[in-house]
Amino acid sequence: MDKTYQYETTVQENGVIRIPKMTTLARHRVEVVIRPLEPERTKSLQVAKAFLEKWSGILEGHDPDELKSQYMQEKYG
Repeated sequence: MDKTYQYETTVQENGVIRIPKMTTLARHRVEVVIRPLEPERTKSLQVAKAFLEKWSGILEGHDPDELKSQYMQEKYG
């Protein structure tokens, strides 16, 4: 397997690190590398996560390109 997966997460107070379920790698040996993020990047990720949590699903079931087109038509006629 040549594919590399990268996830950003937070180490919990009890030391546990959670990653998404990866059934394709079940029973495979993997290498885990821990690299702390820079504080500014961590803050940016927290802001992005808060935004996504707030607005997640708001456009679910809609085509973003169609919504952009509709907006432009309404704005510029």
